[in-house]
Amino acid sequence: MEIEDFNSNSENVSMNGNSVIIEVITENFMTDVIEQSKDTPVIVDFWAPWCEPCKQLTPIIEKIIKEKNGKVILAKMNIDESPEVAQQLKIQSIPAVMAFNDGQPVDGFIGVQSEKNISEFVNKISSLKNSSTIEENISAGKKYMNEDDIETATLVFSEILKIEPDNISAKSLLARCLIKSDQLDDAEKIINTLPVDAESNQDYISVRSELEIFKNAKNNPISDKEEEELRNNIDKEPENYQLKLDLSKILMAKGENEEAINQLLRIIEVNPKWNDGEARKQLIEIFNILGNENILVTEGRKKLSSMLFS
Repeated sequence: MEIEDFNSNSENVSMNGNSVIIEVITENFMTDVIEQSKDTPVIVDFWAPWCEPCKQLTPIIEKIIKEKNGKVILAKMNIDESPEVAQQLKIQSIPAVMAFNDGQPVDGFIGVQSEKNISEFVNKISSLKNSSTIEENISAGKKYMNEDDIETATLVFSEILKIEPDNISAKSLLARCLIKSDQLDDAEKIINTLPVDAESNQDYISVRSELEIFKNAKNNPISDKEEEELRNNIDKEPENYQLKLDLSKILMAKGENEEAINQLLRIIEVNPKWNDGEARKQLIEIFNILGNENILVTEGRKKLSSMLFS
């Protein structure tokens, strides 16, 4: 929807400094809503003094906007004093709320809503400007992690959380950085603060699995001598799949991911159904931990598919 270029040469422009709640009129609508939304999403509250439902809605939406700390701006427009914009947008009843992003209307609602619904609406709009940048930064953080630059990765995920404190992927990946820095308790604290719906997030699933492996390795340390003895026992008992499974977990905890994968693939190649498919389950856990972008996962999945479907 195109918006007319209303005259913006008004002496009564209400945008003041970093204010997140402003008054707008027809003359400054282009400046304070359309142009401003190219930097920060703007939610317009169309109201009138005689509108009783408006008096219910406005305090709620103002409260929620203030809590967003500048991620979104609320522009209040009295349609009795400035009817032109509402007419052009074909707004026929109030209260009416319309959100603008990148100079265009993107969403809205009519009438009084519950605080929960308004909060969800504001959250959705406030995330529009940051969403693509956030995803790019998460990908960059993962790249640093894969390159073992844990310090930079930690910084990237920490910065994301300043913008989106509840970002599940960023929190999970920050926990992974802590795991790689041997700060298991701190990582576990982060993981334990994540909400129930984190179960559907792959980054959370991966780091939770990784934490369990590293905690087990820390609580049940194995010496080089014991590892050597385990390898010798595998040579003596090549069909003892439990020994190979145990070795794969030790190797994973040591960061020797390729050999850990190979140990499990050897079990699957000979006896894929052993212990109700335990080797395959453990292999999938490792794939989840390393992530789909990891070359070891790509190659490992090819080998696994070849074994299972040949």
